[in-house]
Amino acid sequence: MGFVYVMPVSAGELNDVIFQAMEEEAARSMKNLHIDVFDPPYFISYQVRQQDHAEVSASFGALLDSKSGTQRSLFVDIRIGDPSFDSSTPGSHQFQVEQLVPLDDDLMSLKRALWYETDLRYKQGIMNYLKKKGRFISGVEEHKLPDFASGNDPVVHLEPVAELTVPMKEWEGLAREISGYFKSAPEIEKSRVTFQADRGVRHHFDTDGNRIRDVSLNYSVLIEAWTKSESGNMIHDQDILMFTEMDRFPPSGVLAEKVKRLIESVNRLRTAEKMDPYVGPALFSPDAAAVLFHEAAGHRLEADRLRDANDGKTFLRKVGKLILPSFLTLVDNPGIKQFHEQNLVGYYQFDDEGQMAREVVLVENGVLKNFLLSRTPVLGFNRTNGHARSDGHRLPMSRMANFIVRSDRRLAPAELKRQLIEQVLQQKKPFGLYVKKIAEGETQTETGDFQVFKGKPLYLYKVFPDGREQLVRGVEFVGTPISMLAKIAATGDDEAVINGFCGAESGRLPVATVTPSVLLTEVELQASHEQKLRPPILPPPPG
Repeated sequence: MGFVYVMPVSAGELNDVIFQAMEEEAARSMKNLHIDVFDPPYFISYQVRQQDHAEVSASFGALLDSKSGTQRSLFVDIRIGDPSFDSSTPGSHQFQVEQLVPLDDDLMSLKRALWYETDLRYKQGIMNYLKKKGRFISGVEEHKLPDFASGNDPVVHLEPVAELTVPMKEWEGLAREISGYFKSAPEIEKSRVTFQADRGVRHHFDTDGNRIRDVSLNYSVLIEAWTKSESGNMIHDQDILMFTEMDRFPPSGVLAEKVKRLIESVNRLRTAEKMDPYVGPALFSPDAAAVLFHEAAGHRLEADRLRDANDGKTFLRKVGKLILPSFLTLVDNPGIKQFHEQNLVGYYQFDDEGQMAREVVLVENGVLKNFLLSRTPVLGFNRTNGHARSDGHRLPMSRMANFIVRSDRRLAPAELKRQLIEQVLQQKKPFGLYVKKIAEGETQTETGDFQVFKGKPLYLYKVFPDGREQLVRGVEFVGTPISMLAKIAATGDDEAVINGFCGAESGRLPVATVTPSVLLTEVELQASHEQKLRPPILPPPPG
């Protein structure tokens, strides 16, 4: 049947060889790794990640790529000094280190890779420690909190290595078939259909006694289309499906329908009227609301940033105070696999510091209660709640996982639209806004930047008092996070799962957001930058 099997390595070999190599090298370094006046490390953490990847892509009925492969990478975290003051530095999450290690379960080869990387990180740790000490001696920075909190009781958690089975030949035929539907759309300049499968096997070992092997399986379908508007502005839209079980792979009929709907949607954008800057009430779909909550609230509740002297620390001193409307509650729970029978890609049991993942009520009835925490203490919080995450090439930091918005003011979609129109009439505006989908969002938290949240709607509609809707484009919304979140007036009863990736400082990670639609009394729109390019001179080849 043309299946490609990415076979699991022996669970026994993984347990014996990789953990044996890590344990022996950690013990040797903790005892003997020192230079001049500097003692050995007080803490070492090793992570070996094996990543199995398979991918098939096609365009206009023809195969673009078909590949599968495996690699193992190593990340070493070494701490010099003691938990009250050590070699860790704010911003070190951003430094990427990709160190590949042997795929073969050869003890001495693995130990040599660990030995070399440990030596390198020890030397760098000494330099970081001296620089950090100098900043505090000179008064450039203050040091009021310890650098490393005690972890949970050590755990040994060894998951079986699930087999990743990928039907490559079937995928190749299906990718050709589904991408072929774009041939009937001459206005589509580029298209691509991509199927991906990933298996991650993580081995975590640290000198606190944690020994963890866990496995993640992720699959995705990405359908993309590019065209240009009549004025030459580039338009790109995509439909992405992410799931963690192969039996959820959609059948060809569903995928064909998605291509047809994508073509229709992109064609409507080509002729949409360009909108001027505007201020008025707006209704965000769950897809758009996910970006709003993620960027405006979520990143500011990731506590590691609060230790950075350059961070704006929006919510640091607001614990116990109202930061959202009282009918809203925000929770992050990595331990949930599904919501309404949909996979949540942010699921995990242990974070990248070897700590058990826990549900965290961040905001309860509008009042700030907690932050997402790693083992780095922040003001008022000195225990991790299992939210240190990394791509395996950067130091872990506190990050979102399954970010859930709950509301006590839930309205049916029709009632929510009616209230939007009421706001239009009360504010004497010519129309309100419906944000159906956002192409991209971003926020800045550093003090050197404007503390704003921006989002670029892809599908934005004017909603007139008579209920009529008109698709428009060419603007982006902008606002300060506290002000924008405070203008949420109600939510829908239409909670949806939005799976995606977040590319913050510690790498690109899968994150799920569960949120309903939200009604805001005011949103400001500004003109967005759009590059103009001349459309193709000739039509596409016939046939």
